[in-house]
Amino acid sequence: MKKTLLLIWLAGAVASGFASCGTDKSDTEAALPGTGDSDGGAGGDAGDDADRPDPAVESRDLSVYTGWAELPAVDPASEELFYAAHRCEGLPGGRNYSTCYDVEGRIGLWSAFPLHACYRGDQTRTDKWAYDPEVPQSIQPNLLKKSYQPQPGYSKGHLLASEDRTVSYAANVQTFYVTNVAPQWQNSFNSGVWSSLEADCWENVCADTLYVVSGVWGVHASDQVTDPDGVPCRVPSHFFRVLLRSKAGDTGRPVWELPAEELQCVGFWFENRAYPKGKASANMVAVSEIEERTGMRFFVNVPEAPKDRFDASEWTFR
Repeated sequence: MKKTLLLIWLAGAVASGFASCGTDKSDTEAALPGTGDSDGGAGGDAGDDADRPDPAVESRDLSVYTGWAELPAVDPASEELFYAAHRCEGLPGGRNYSTCYDVEGRIGLWSAFPLHACYRGDQTRTDKWAYDPEVPQSIQPNLLKKSYQPQPGYSKGHLLASEDRTVSYAANVQTFYVTNVAPQWQNSFNSGVWSSLEADCWENVCADTLYVVSGVWGVHASDQVTDPDGVPCRVPSHFFRVLLRSKAGDTGRPVWELPAEELQCVGFWFENRAYPKGKASANMVAVSEIEERTGMRFFVNVPEAPKDRFDASEWTFR
């Protein structure tokens, strides 16, 4: 039996507090991440976190949080999952992204995040790999200097891409936490169709904000990897991404207030393998199909999300 871990959820708000950056709940409703609430200060430069000792683990009553629009359902009773939410000064409501970490597999299971023009800027890729300061270092893989072994093969596949957080140095650094990656086949997948999917998501960003969950599922039938210290890390059999936005894109209203006919959803489902001629659009599925395959529930804070259908013509993907 592996060591029992209490789950923590460090999202110190019930709302996102978007102002000019999309339409989310007002920051008058609750203390927000990165604005001096009781959970501590905003996340910043993670460069010195590699030697940071494990933080105290505290349980949280997740029922008190209504969450953000992008959040999937979480499992407070699980001993296998560890949750964190990353904050950063200068972002709307301080919110960067949330993540679910697979303790035994030592990989990111999913990252959930908003995409909006306010997260883009001229910050280049920092490549400043670090341990996640909101997760005990003892359960994280050592991927700071090298990738999964053996090589060539599987790379450190971002769930929230570096290119999705170019507004500031601090926001970009947080995408290089080792809890935000999983072993992803490099040739023609991480470097091919998955990269195209990440880029094309920006063709679908709107004033109302695009909400995303990017994650992995399953166990590869044969392949195995370790970190450079020889500690095993699970190779997932599949990668997925699910999206939600308003159809109009500029309603000025929170997505949870919109009826189903004013919302659109889509999912993408991939095997963890090479796609020499792959196109993201060929892997479109309904969000409900990914829910059925994984047992996860997405966009639980948007009751009218039309997860059981999608219209490819409403989206712009290669």
